[in-house]
Amino acid sequence: VEQEVANLQRELAALQDLQQKFTEFLQGDPAWLAGDPKAMQTLLTDYSQVLSTQTDILIAILASGTSDLTQESVRALIVDTANPEMEALRNDLRALIKTAQEQEQRAVEVMETAQGYEKLIIVLSMLLAGGCAGVLAWRTTREIARPIEAVTQVARRVAHEGDYTARAPVNTQDEVGILAQSLNQLIERVATRTDALQAAAQTAEVQNRELEAVLNTLRRTQAQLVHAEKMSSLGQLVAGLAHEINNPVNFIYSNVGHAEGYIQTLTAVIQRLQQEIGAPSAALEDYLAEVELDFVQDDLSKILISLKNGAERISSLVLSLRVFARLQESQIKRVDLHEGIESTLLLLGYRLRDQARRPEIRVQRRFGDLPLVECCGSQINQVVMNILVNAVDAIDARWENEPGGWQPLIILQTRVLEGDRVEIVIANNGPALSTKQQEKVFDPFFTTKPTGQGTGLGLSVSYEIVVEQHGGHLTCRSPLPGLGCGVEFGIVMPIRCAAFSQADASESTAVITTITSEERIKAEPLL
Repeated sequence: VEQEVANLQRELAALQDLQQKFTEFLQGDPAWLAGDPKAMQTLLTDYSQVLSTQTDILIAILASGTSDLTQESVRALIVDTANPEMEALRNDLRALIKTAQEQEQRAVEVMETAQGYEKLIIVLSMLLAGGCAGVLAWRTTREIARPIEAVTQVARRVAHEGDYTARAPVNTQDEVGILAQSLNQLIERVATRTDALQAAAQTAEVQNRELEAVLNTLRRTQAQLVHAEKMSSLGQLVAGLAHEINNPVNFIYSNVGHAEGYIQTLTAVIQRLQQEIGAPSAALEDYLAEVELDFVQDDLSKILISLKNGAERISSLVLSLRVFARLQESQIKRVDLHEGIESTLLLLGYRLRDQARRPEIRVQRRFGDLPLVECCGSQINQVVMNILVNAVDAIDARWENEPGGWQPLIILQTRVLEGDRVEIVIANNGPALSTKQQEKVFDPFFTTKPTGQGTGLGLSVSYEIVVEQHGGHLTCRSPLPGLGCGVEFGIVMPIRCAAFSQADASESTAVITTITSEERIKAEPLL
């Protein structure tokens, strides 16, 4: 019983606590209750009274301690006592529950309806947002994207095509318009700077060409000075050598005839004495046998002939030196080119002969009928000399790399061309020149020879002499067709030199025509 009383007291305390919370809740006057708050407050008050009455009855029963009371008698007592009040209270609660259920049902229906409206609103909102976005995108494209695209196209034209006349359209004063204005200003500045740079580049290019021309002039001048100094020294050397050799040679050559006459006289005297004396003594016979008088008489005439031939050879060499240098002649005159070529070959004879490292270089002459040519003979001889020396050096270089199996050969050809011109072609079967070497072969100080063996001035000076001073052309072709090697130089000059006669200057200039490398290629090769 004590345990049940304790449990009852805890439940009563819990009920009172719930009653207090419900009372406080009703005092807040909530608007969403199923019934009227005042009616519910009255119901709560009635319930409190019933609960208090039932509690007092139960406590009084328990406190009486009557021994004949049972649970059934006590429950019947409580039910009979509170039956009318509790029945009324239950009816009120049923009505309240029913009202709450009806409201709950209506709330569910309203909620479902609200959810349907919510979905409809969401769909309509999405459609409206999509339509607004499309309109906004169209407006953005029209108001912003198109002007920006136009600005971009203008920028692309300027950047890739260099069209500085292009301008971006300025239709508004907003950020896009400001951007277009800024781009137009930038294009104008770039165009101005570009024009200035182009003008500066043109000026620099002109200055570079002028400097290059000056540099080429300086190189030619240097080459000319070196060549002039060499020629001056060579001329002085040749003049002195020719003079010093010519006098004793003339003395020897002029006295050989007298010596030959004296020797013939002495020989006749000896023969006459032998006839007059008759039989010589034994001592004389022995002496004549010892000195070999007959051999001396026979060999002495041969010695005189050798002396005469040697004197003539030395005289011809001196003459060749004089012809080559043209020391006694004016600068420009009518010259026999064949005579100059022969004198040059005579001077180079020692290099054409057999050498320890190679056989003799054969020289083939294919000379045509040339008229006298107005030129500076010594300079043309120098050109022929330079080309022949290079030909010999080239043949020697090839023989060192390819000893045996081929014959060293130099061919010289002369002929008359149309337009009152003459041509000297000098070809050799030495090694070929590459394309780059042919492009630079006439440049000053360019040489294909090893370091220390060539100055690089010979062909550049030759080009200056033929082209600048004589109004001709100097060409180079390599390799020669059919050989895969060899070099061919062509010297073309006018027969009449413009510098020879001022009166005929215009006529001389008119007959000078151009021979190109293509003409030389079309011509039949010498080798």
